[in-house]
Amino acid sequence: MAVFLVGFALYFFWDGAIGYPAADRRYHEWKHFHDAGNLEQWQAVALQNGWKSDEWEKWLADPHQQGRIPADYRGHGKYIEQFVCGTIALALGLVTLAYWFTQKDRVVRTDEEAVYSPAGTRIPFSAITGLGKKKWESKGFATVLYQIDGRKGRFLLDDYKFDRDATHHILAEIEEKLLARSSA
Repeated sequence: MAVFLVGFALYFFWDGAIGYPAADRRYHEWKHFHDAGNLEQWQAVALQNGWKSDEWEKWLADPHQQGRIPADYRGHGKYIEQFVCGTIALALGLVTLAYWFTQKDRVVRTDEEAVYSPAGTRIPFSAITGLGKKKWESKGFATVLYQIDGRKGRFLLDDYKFDRDATHHILAEIEEKLLARSSA
């Protein structure tokens, strides 16, 4: 998603800086020939510059344009609009990329005596105070509640974010330890 947003931002910036101004230059050149009634000369100029010679005739033929010939094709306001959209897309892309970097190395794991939260906190099985499985069946979310040194905490087991089989195994292990502790 981050790559998509940053790529889209670059496309917006390119349009605002290069694409739209170039289209406006072509339009103004064509409009000059059109207003002078010399569209035959336009054909030669368009071919000489590698432009489509029928681009503006097709544009005027569009039902939305209704044959009107405006002063500008895009205009300065559209350039600014592209830069604003590009800035928004770039900001969202960078936020998404930053979030991905903060999440990419997070894992949930266990050892003989404890479970490690996604933040890396070691939580002894004896410190686990509860397990919320309300959304486990529908969404694969389980909340592990714990208390260490009088400080309460929680973390989320998410079988989509973490390895599905390992997450199910960890949940079963936590349930087994809680059950063994409650029956003792």
